[in-house]
Formats: sequence, structure tokens, C-alpha cells
Amino acid sequence: MTIRIVWIVSILLVVSGSLLPANSAPIRVVGLLPVSLKVLHFCGYAWLALVSLFTVTRRSTGVWIALAMILLGVAMEFGQRLIPGRAFALRDMAINGAGVLAGIAIGLYFLAQKRPRPA
Repeated sequence: MTIRIVWIVSILLVVSGSLLPANSAPIRVVGLLPVSLKVLHFCGYAWLALVSLFTVTRRSTGVWIALAMILLGVAMEFGQRLIPGRAFALRDMAINGAGVLAGIAIGLYFLAQKRPRPA
């Protein structure tokens, strides 16, 4: 499986998880996990940003794609206003954005480690 497929599947999982009704089976199962939903927000968006950096060869393009995940998080929060049992939350937007920035930082660190060092 290529990294782009992993990235697309990850986006689809985040979008579907964000837009499922609160009483749906998958959301009820996620609610049983022994971790805060805010941690899941952070980690999900950190993952999306991190994987984004590895989907293209040009680093600057990867950063822009990763930053676009912030817009995805904002869109998902607005979308949740339309979903039964879900609510719009500025705090979640901030947590999603922080996750994106952390994912970018981690990805850029690993990309810098991969680059050959001049002799």
C-alpha cells in the first residue's frame, strides 16, 4: 500500500468519524476507549499532517498540504453542527490545529534525518 493510499484512507476515517451521529455504533465504541476524545483529535490530525509530508516529493508542497489539514478540522467542526448529537467546538478546532502543527514538526524532523549530510 502506498503512502498516498494510507493518507487518503486516513482522511476518510477522520471525516467519517467526525460526521457520524453521536449514537452510531462506531462512535459509541470510540467512547469506550480509555483515552480522552481530545487526545484522539490531536493524534488524528497529527497523523494526517505527518503522512501528508510523505505523500509528495517536494517538502514545501507537503507542508502546505499538511497545513490544509487545519482547514479540514475546521470544516469538520462546522459539519458537526448538522449531525444529531454532535456539537461545534472551538476547543476541538484548536486541538486539531495543534495536532497538525505537531505532525508537521515531527515529519520535518524525520525528513531532515533522511537527507544526506554534506561531506
